[in-house]
Amino acid sequence: MKHDPHDRVNPLTHRRSYFDEMYRTDDDPWSFQTSWYERRKRAITLAALPNDRYRRCVEPGCSLGMLTEGLADRAAEVIAFDFVPDVVALARRRVDRANVTICEAEFPNYWPAATGDLVVWSEVAYYLSDAGLDVALRGLDRWLDRGGHLVAVHYTARTDYPQTGQQVAVRIDQHPGLQRVTTLVDPSFELGVWERTTD
Repeated sequence: MKHDPHDRVNPLTHRRSYFDEMYRTDDDPWSFQTSWYERRKRAITLAALPNDRYRRCVEPGCSLGMLTEGLADRAAEVIAFDFVPDVVALARRRVDRANVTICEAEFPNYWPAATGDLVVWSEVAYYLSDAGLDVALRGLDRWLDRGGHLVAVHYTARTDYPQTGQQVAVRIDQHPGLQRVTTLVDPSFELGVWERTTD
């Protein structure tokens, strides 16, 4: 596989060409629409949200918008994004709702303007390098309101990504101003919910 030069100059994330290659021949390379693992994980993620309703949610790495649909039922406003243009177009067609904005942007640098009370990292944070996770956590500090929630859920089998789901959870546990309120360890994934305790 030919590596995109962009991969060599972005120290924050897993190589972009990995995702371009995954989507080149399949609109749904992780079987978000059909696999029981994905459907079950989405249901558990939504069930783990501590509040019935949220004011404003951000979801990086939304892919086809499968989880975005569920978040739209729980938040007055959802801002979801991905950096693959064709995938963003598919997600917009799938989730055509007045309270949802789906845009083309890249995690961890992009955060919407103003603030919100729910951040969902569903199988995205383990693609970040240590430096990338630092950037993500600094963005979280600026964006997440006191009393708001961060949900991080990650596949736990072996991968070649920069982080493991367990490493991401440890970094969040160590981050000042976040208190873990939920832990769920499944044979295939780990889910945590943290509450912002400081302004």
